[in-house]
Amino acid sequence: MIRIHLGSEGLGNVSVCAHPDFDAELTAAGRARAERGLPQDPLAQLYTRGMSPDLAEGLDLPFFSHLFAHRSPTPFTRALAEGEDRALGVLDGAVARLRSTAVDPYRSGIRSAVAVRAAGLSQIYVGGGASAMLRRLGHGIAFRRGVLELPTAFDADLELGRGSLHIQAVALNQGVTLAEPAEDHFTVRIPAGTAPRVDPGQRDALRALLGSGRAEALENIVVSGGVTGRQLASLLGVSNSAASRHAAVLRRAGLIRTLRTGQTVLHVATPLGYHLTEPGEPIDP
Repeated sequence: MIRIHLGSEGLGNVSVCAHPDFDAELTAAGRARAERGLPQDPLAQLYTRGMSPDLAEGLDLPFFSHLFAHRSPTPFTRALAEGEDRALGVLDGAVARLRSTAVDPYRSGIRSAVAVRAAGLSQIYVGGGASAMLRRLGHGIAFRRGVLELPTAFDADLELGRGSLHIQAVALNQGVTLAEPAEDHFTVRIPAGTAPRVDPGQRDALRALLGSGRAEALENIVVSGGVTGRQLASLLGVSNSAASRHAAVLRRAGLIRTLRTGQTVLHVATPLGYHLTEPGEPIDP
């Protein structure tokens, strides 16, 4: 178990990541591959009981030291630790294939899954504060007396200090993980759940309720995981002002919310919006 001690100011430095981290998705995909029990798979040899490698960032000597401390090195991992070009090339090829087969084809679904999870957590945050949101993370996570307890195999006590705590939903995560700590923040990665979809059989009812234009706008926002006003207009084949009017109606109805990230304004579905397009799949925040 990892215990993150937030301290007296920690609750003021908690945030929910609204966008997917595709590097984290890649690492989660590698973990899922390793757990399928393919001992000769180059990627499977890199995962230990206590740590998962960050495949997107590359691997360094400290990681291999940790790996060898947990299990005897295989010829492949020893060759990696010694910097052999052939082994490094095999690893690079395996990572590239994993990204192209397990992550890239599913980017739209990943965006949708992360957006709905983030929207649900943000709604709890706004209504009850950071402590209420941390208590509702689920997946075996507990928040007690200012300490966030993560159900990981690796055991440690970490101090947040003046840093920040980020909650990142990862669509391909099957469990809770902690990203490699940065100097100024920790990132807790939690499963995002199943990506929502719009069932063709529900479209007629949705259009009768909202009108065809607004129903199509909501469907595009759900499937994409989030769009700008200009992108929405392009998807619908309408003017920017018409797309803006559709978004305004959906926002007033509580079906979407608008987020500002720097100079970008993004429309994302709320939990209610996802429920309306996928009523048979309740969202568990």
